[in-house]
Amino acid sequence: MDCALVDSSGFGDKTDMAKDSELLEHVRTLMRVMLVSERTQPQHQHVIRFNALDFHTLGMLRQGAPVRATAIADALGIAPTTISSVVSRLIKRGLIIRAQSADDRRAFDLSLTDEGREIAEAIHRQDLRNMNLFLSALDDEDQNRLLDILGQVVRRVAELEQKSG
Repeated sequence: MDCALVDSSGFGDKTDMAKDSELLEHVRTLMRVMLVSERTQPQHQHVIRFNALDFHTLGMLRQGAPVRATAIADALGIAPTTISSVVSRLIKRGLIIRAQSADDRRAFDLSLTDEGREIAEAIHRQDLRNMNLFLSALDDEDQNRLLDILGQVVRRVAELEQKSG
């Protein structure tokens, strides 16, 4: 998250700080288990080693290609040089292709190859299985409440991003 979105006004007394620390630890745990790291065993990464940016890039392209690298970089909050490295690596692996844009001859669009689409779909299916496994700790009512609460948080993040952008 952009450091410009950080607001320390929510920090209060020791009780609030303990609650904040506990919440932060829970969020970090969820992020850790939902994101694939480079240390993940290859059999859990569809035999090819990926990092989280590779997964996010494939996921964005899965949602609707063609997409420009700059749009992916903006969405992920990463530098253009970083997305350039990710794109080069995924092209080299045969998972995405870069083609000149029909709209703008100066720009290039990215899309998934057939193999890239298979891997992106497998990643999506695994993410859904993981999420369902984690959420099985909650009954339907609690899952609905969690969905509502997360929706509120996401809307607040979007507002803050819009104000800082």
